[in-house]
Amino acid sequence: MPISRAALEALPKIELHVHLEGTVDADTARTLAANHSLDPSSLPLGDAGYPTRFDSFQHFVDCYLGVSALIRTPDDLGAIAAAFAKAQQAQNVLYTEVTFTALTHVRNGMEPKAMWQAVSDGFAEADTHIRLIVDAVRDMGPQHGTDTVALVEAADADICALGLSGIEGSTPEREFRMLSEAAQEMGLGLTIHAGETKGPEIVRAALDDLGAQRIGHGVGSMPDDELVARLVKDFVPVEVCPTSNVVLGVFPSLEEHPFPEMWKRGMNVTVNSDDPPFFSTTLTDELENASRLAVLEVADVAELQRRAAHAAFCSQDVKGNLLAAIGVWEEEHTEVPS
Repeated sequence: MPISRAALEALPKIELHVHLEGTVDADTARTLAANHSLDPSSLPLGDAGYPTRFDSFQHFVDCYLGVSALIRTPDDLGAIAAAFAKAQQAQNVLYTEVTFTALTHVRNGMEPKAMWQAVSDGFAEADTHIRLIVDAVRDMGPQHGTDTVALVEAADADICALGLSGIEGSTPEREFRMLSEAAQEMGLGLTIHAGETKGPEIVRAALDDLGAQRIGHGVGSMPDDELVARLVKDFVPVEVCPTSNVVLGVFPSLEEHPFPEMWKRGMNVTVNSDDPPFFSTTLTDELENASRLAVLEVADVAELQRRAAHAAFCSQDVKGNLLAAIGVWEEEHTEVPS
């Protein structure tokens, strides 16, 4: 039996791959522009908002950075963090690890202490648990990684991991070893965007050169059977974002997305929304898409959330509470044979 939308809405959810700056919807972007006396027509938006498809990954990056640059004050950032937290709570997302490119805002003039406080205060406006993954950006070069580490070392914030994002192939992964070294020294997790727009070689570099504990996207692994077998054997968590991959042109349609094959082959996949308003999606939508594409049953969806809980960079106590909530949902939505 297909899983109902109501059941998915009630599902206790965990999200591991979503960008804070990528949660700014088009109306909020226009409001930010107006608040800072900018011409709304200069924004990378059409009349209907964000494009339904981006021409290229670079087109998306340009749009994303244009919106991120509108976040100019701690008040801006706090409002965005609060709106995101409330949206997660409304979806019954119990636990989130949200990626935040903090150095961008510092370089744009925001004072670090006020920045961290604004994010913390914003998250506190909803009853949901949100922690930060602070990422460096490949195409900004290794210095971006070094400066990100220094910013995190001095931060007073609930940071659970370091990350690496940006344009794959722009800078070799090995040049960001400061991230893996710092993560180990500070007891943080490490997740690397790899295999989103490029192939298996980027995923291998993330694993071998950086020691990635999780892979963001990872769909580029699929042409390489040996790499897929390694990911399955080592049960490496892979943060899959189906609609993102379609809107960015990685796959022509959801029906051609490899999520069902990844699930069938035993990869340790989780389902995520990435940049929800940019892609006109939500985490609930993505779980509905995954359920339809891979013909998932209640037990399968519960297993997806369990995998996310186990992959989360949080304490065993938090994991235990998440797993207990998932178990209750599964029991309530499993039909008992008559």
